[in-house]
Amino acid sequence: MYPYFVSIIIPTYNDWGRLSKCLHALTQQIYPKEKFEIIVVNNNPEDQIPEGYFIPENCSVITRVEPGSYAARNAGLKIANGEIVGFTDSDCIPDNNWVNNAVNYFINNKSCSRIAGQICIFFETSNPTKAQLYDKLYAFNQKGYVNKSGTSVTANLFAYKYIFDKVGYFDEDLMSGGDFLWGTKAHENGYKIDYVEDVIVKHPARENFKALIKKERRVGGSQGIFLKKSDNMFINILQFAKDMMPHLNELKFIFSNGKGLNPINKVYIFFIRQYLLSIRAYEKLRVQMGKKPNRA
Repeated sequence: MYPYFVSIIIPTYNDWGRLSKCLHALTQQIYPKEKFEIIVVNNNPEDQIPEGYFIPENCSVITRVEPGSYAARNAGLKIANGEIVGFTDSDCIPDNNWVNNAVNYFINNKSCSRIAGQICIFFETSNPTKAQLYDKLYAFNQKGYVNKSGTSVTANLFAYKYIFDKVGYFDEDLMSGGDFLWGTKAHENGYKIDYVEDVIVKHPARENFKALIKKERRVGGSQGIFLKKSDNMFINILQFAKDMMPHLNELKFIFSNGKGLNPINKVYIFFIRQYLLSIRAYEKLRVQMGKKPNRA
C-alpha cells in the first residue's frame, strides 16, 4: 500500500519559528511516518537549534556551512534514503495529504517522474497590504512554470531520486533560480513533470515591500550569473535599457488574473510590478559587472 520511502528536504536560514509550523504540519501527514524522513538543513551554523525545540522522530537536522539554499538542498540529497524526494521551504505549511497525494500520483501516472505541486498563498491578516495583494498574484505560478518550461520551484517539488543521479544536483553558485536551471536540465533529458493540484503547500504572502525587493534582487542576481558569459558591456547595457521599458503585457495579466481586486488596486499593482522589475534589471546588470549576488 505504501511502496515508496520518501525523503523530505527543507533548507532553513535563521527561520526556526516558521520552520516549527512546517514540521508540525509534517507530523500530521496521512502518509505513515515510518515511510518518510525529514531532513532539515541549517544553513547558518552560528544559529543553533533553540533550546526545547520540537524535532519529530523521523526528522534529522544537519548543517551546511556553504551559503545558499541550493547548497543546503544538495547536502540533504547526499544523505537522503528515499526513492522519492520532496522539497519544501521552512516558511511553507504542507497539507495533511501532501506526501500521500504525491506518492499516489506517481503510482497512478507511470510516465510522470516529477511533480510540481500547488502553492496556495494566504494572508496572515484580514486586511492584506498592497505588497501581499501583489505577492498573491505573482508568486509561485507552478502551473505556468510546468507548461512554459517544464520546471517547478522547490517550495513544492517531488521527484524520483535517480533523476538527480542522472542530471546532477542543484547549482550551488546560485542564490536564486537553481530550481529553474535544474528543472530545465531534467526537462531536456526527458523527465516528465506534471502540475498536480492536490499536492498542496500553503505559503504566507510577503507582507511588505522590503521582502519583495529582497526577492527581486536575489532573482536579478541569479539572472546576472546566467548571463555573465557575455563580456560585451554594450550588449549588457542595451538589455538593461530594454528591461527598464514599461511592460504593458503585465497590465493584461493583472486585469485577467486579479480576481477580487478592484480597478484601483490593479493599477497600483501594475506600478509595483514595474518598480520591482526595474530593481531586478539593475541587480542583474550589477552582477554582470562583477557584483557578488545576494544570498537566498
